[in-house]
Amino acid sequence: MAKVLVVTAKEETERSDVLDVLRCRNSVVDALSSNGYNIGILEITKEDINHLNRLEAKILRHDPDCIFNLFEGFSDDSTKEVSFAIFLESLKIPFTGNGSMALYASLDKFLAKKLLAMEGVPVPQGVYLKHAVGNVIDLPCPAFIKPRFEDGSVGIDETSLVTSKEELNKVLPHKLSAFPAGIIVEEFLEGREFNVGLVGVPPYEVVGISMIDYKDYPDVMPFLDYRAKWDTNSPGYKISPENPKIISDVAKERLIWIAKRAGITLSCRGYFRVDLREKDGRLYVIDVNPNPDLNVDSGLANQSRRSGLSYEALVSYLVEIALKENLYEPAKQAIYEVPEYSAI
Repeated sequence: MAKVLVVTAKEETERSDVLDVLRCRNSVVDALSSNGYNIGILEITKEDINHLNRLEAKILRHDPDCIFNLFEGFSDDSTKEVSFAIFLESLKIPFTGNGSMALYASLDKFLAKKLLAMEGVPVPQGVYLKHAVGNVIDLPCPAFIKPRFEDGSVGIDETSLVTSKEELNKVLPHKLSAFPAGIIVEEFLEGREFNVGLVGVPPYEVVGISMIDYKDYPDVMPFLDYRAKWDTNSPGYKISPENPKIISDVAKERLIWIAKRAGITLSCRGYFRVDLREKDGRLYVIDVNPNPDLNVDSGLANQSRRSGLSYEALVSYLVEIALKENLYEPAKQAIYEVPEYSAI
């Protein structure tokens, strides 16, 4: 069987989303081992990232046929996830999940929205801000505020949803102070939320579709914040995406078409999830998540089980995809000039 090197970050932190990656690593190792793969484990430190020749030697010492990439950067620098993907591409060793282009485009949520809009993928109306700009924001309320450069719902909390211009002007300085790289303010979509899980390369395979109808949870906020995803004591933690209760074939086809189009636009491959919300009967992409949580109890794993594919089979299939496709994206990053205030 193939030799698979499972790679994660190593750092001292109490952040739940970072610690959860180690639990994910154990789940992946167990799944691959049960299917006969030869497993190696490598933990990457900040020092390793700063000495790539030494990191390359550490990796080659394992002589892997495939790298199972669970490295998501560090708690204070998520951009290292992109840097590591560029490094892996230079090694020409097959690795699971998405390449540097998809990771970069998706980490920069404003860039992602611009690219999606250019390709005709529906996204919420919004603006990008790096500094307070007085009353120039012309957005309908309620509005939703999120950091430009974060993932795992970092920066999403009870102050992210504002229902008036006065509240928006009050919250903005605090958000900009917490996230100096900038924030996105967009119209809040009050309808149901859908998650489409996909694997492979274009035209992709659909793992499943999940839905959250927040009307079923009247005592929690109508969106998932950081605590709802990672804190078991949060009221929102009980929210569990399920199979859509009632959805027409036309709506299902539309969901899949938009999700695949979003994946192609951002160069996704391997495995990813597209999150959409509806408003007035129309669907909009609110996020594209390359390399989403792959724990045994994750959304993607649950979708896979509902489709008849066990967790062990899903994890092994991701390795098979990496070995079969053997794709390497160019080790480069595009530079995009974005104004401090820009409409989407």
